Amino acid sequence: MKKSNDPVKLPQIAIPQPIPSWLQNFSPLLQQARWFSNNDQDQEALSLALAAYKRQPSLDALEQAFDSSLVLEQFKQTKALLKEMKKLGATNTFLNLQKATYYLAQEKFTQANKCLADAQAHKQELDNRHRAYLYFTQGVASFQNKPQTLPFTQALHYDYLLMPSERSLCYLMRGLIRLEKEAYETAYQDAQNALHTSSSSDVAHYLRAMAGYHSGHLTHLQQDTQIVLQSKDELIGKAMKSNMRQLQKVRPKEPVIIDKDFMDNLRHRFFDEVDDMIDSSDDSDECVATWTSGRFENKMGSSIQKSMEYLRVALSKLNKPDLPEKLKNIQEYLQLCVDGYFAQACLDLITPNGPDTTLEQLRDWRKQILLIMDGYDKVYQVLVGKLEELAVLYQIPVFLAQEKKKK
Repeated sequence: MKKSNDPVKLPQIAIPQPIPSWLQNFSPLLQQARWFSNNDQDQEALSLALAAYKRQPSLDALEQAFDSSLVLEQFKQTKALLKEMKKLGATNTFLNLQKATYYLAQEKFTQANKCLADAQAHKQELDNRHRAYLYFTQGVASFQNKPQTLPFTQALHYDYLLMPSERSLCYLMRGLIRLEKEAYETAYQDAQNALHTSSSSDVAHYLRAMAGYHSGHLTHLQQDTQIVLQSKDELIGKAMKSNMRQLQKVRPKEPVIIDKDFMDNLRHRFFDEVDDMIDSSDDSDECVATWTSGRFENKMGSSIQKSMEYLRVALSKLNKPDLPEKLKNIQEYLQLCVDGYFAQACLDLITPNGPDTTLEQLRDWRKQILLIMDGYDKVYQVLVGKLEELAVLYQIPVFLAQEKKKK
């Protein structure tokens, strides 16, 4: 590999600003190298890492060159880089972590696990970045025998120090384990996080499709099945594509489906404003001053208005001429429920004020707030009940699959 000190001849890539936390401790050249590596451009990353090492020898530069060489399957060079790390003063714990990835890349799992065990025994010698990578590597190694979610969860505690591609892979592999264990809801959330972090993984679309169908999240199902069926990724096998074809057959074809995403959206419309009001208060004095009966009443009115508007838009695809009248009747009924479940609790709210407020007055005030929130929840449950009636009336598929319970 030809090494160069001329920055004009070195590859360049735009790094998002402000610089992500996982890049901030690296030199400018290594920042570029890590970003290339994160975007699967390891040849460019290797060139930059070697140039950085020539300018100023460091373990960070050697480690980046080592990582890129492994991905490029240049095993002879990676072995030489390990020796160079030792000469530069790398600890045995650090070297064992690097050796573990070296052996994993060659599918030598016995040697990899031995190195990981040695690194784990002395993990206090590792900084947080390498400790996160230790957990991540343990998770990858466990996939070959008894897959475990714990190492990936431990690595994600340090997610701010992982590259986005590493963080995405943690979510993906943990999600696949959870899918196998039929923990569909948490597997779906892992798929969402994996795709949010790095949207290029077809396997993550497979995970989201499978976990989403079994947990009642159908929003992305059509998109995900199509992506997997059209995928050229060698990780997408025949069995995965067969599963996607099965999902396409059983996916509801009606224009409106009431699934968990539908209900989550409805709940957000109803509770978001009052939740924001409560969350925005920093201390008890601010709570007492701002949580007034008038504000709660205004929030309730807005909650009903936003929820009904969501239903109007979401159910408009049904093309039912009597739907506007049905929704109007529901809104009027909700207002009656407000009068029955909510209004009196607001009238009873006595706001303590002044320096002579007693603990007993504060306790009474908290009880009244709980009654108001209980009224909020009761009105929402009425709304859900009315939606169930519409589902029966218009034969809307209800797909609210529950997490399977292990015996």
